[in-house]
Parts: sequence; structure tokens; C-alpha cells
Amino acid sequence: MNIGWREGLAPKELTVEWIQSIQKLFLEGTGEQYFAGSIQSLPVPKWEGNLMLFDSMEETPQSMRGLLWTTPFKEDTVRVVSFVLDAGSREKGWGSRAWNSLIQSLKDTQYTTVQLEVRATNTRAINFYRKRGLEVIQELHGYYNNGLGYMMRGPLQTFNPQ
Repeated sequence: MNIGWREGLAPKELTVEWIQSIQKLFLEGTGEQYFAGSIQSLPVPKWEGNLMLFDSMEETPQSMRGLLWTTPFKEDTVRVVSFVLDAGSREKGWGSRAWNSLIQSLKDTQYTTVQLEVRATNTRAINFYRKRGLEVIQELHGYYNNGLGYMMRGPLQTFNPQ
């Protein structure tokens, strides 16, 4: 088994099989159901800010265990569009590895800030982002189908646990 993060596909590149795997991952990880068209229309380009976690050397929809999609947002800001891991991949350092890989891939660019939206009840994710320097800058009412969301923003920096 060779589990690891690799460059990910952009939504417009996805086949039906990939979309189905991503729908399952989103449902398990966020509780949100996404239609195929909603996934394919996400504003995520093909670029170095996209990563997929695979549990084998084969990069297939069945072996995908996580997804990090980002997009250039403003002149100096990257927006995290989706960051999700399946239940079996959480609490094992894979999120930190993806985050640091994203930072590394953008280190020689103009991007210095990261912004994202997160469900207010997702305390694990909020703590993850706070440890990386992000802060809640706005409450988002009506952003999620069932509940309050937060917009978080902070410096694009690596996280090194003490």
C-alpha cells in the first residue's frame, strides 16, 4: 500500500465514476449531498492547488480517500473550495500533510492568504484551521443547508506542531 497525496483532477475533468466517488466522500465527510452538475461547476481550475489522497499506487475513484480543491480567489488569496477526508483517513496526519503540500506548491507565487468556509458545528476543522493561523472573520447565515457557517481567513503558512 502506498497511501499519499497526489496532484488532483479539476471538477471539469471528472468522469461519472469520479463524480460518484466524490459525492460519496462529500456526503460522508460533510453530510451534504451534491448533484453531479454542482460538482462539475465548482470554480476550481486545473492547477497545483488541487490534491487527492489515494490509498494505493493506483489513482482510481475507488482508491481516493481525500480531496483538497482550491482556487485563486484574489490577487494574493487562495480559497479552499473543498477539503475532506474519509472517516478512515482522519486523525492520522493526512490533513496536515495536504495543508503543508499546498503551502509548498504555492510558496513561490503571489499568494499569501487563504480563505475558506466551514460549518460552525465542525469544531475539529475549525481547530485545525486555527492552528494554522486562520480566524473566523464572518458568520455565514444560509450558506449551508442546515446551519450556521463561518468564513475563515489567515496567512498561507505551514503548520509545525511544537
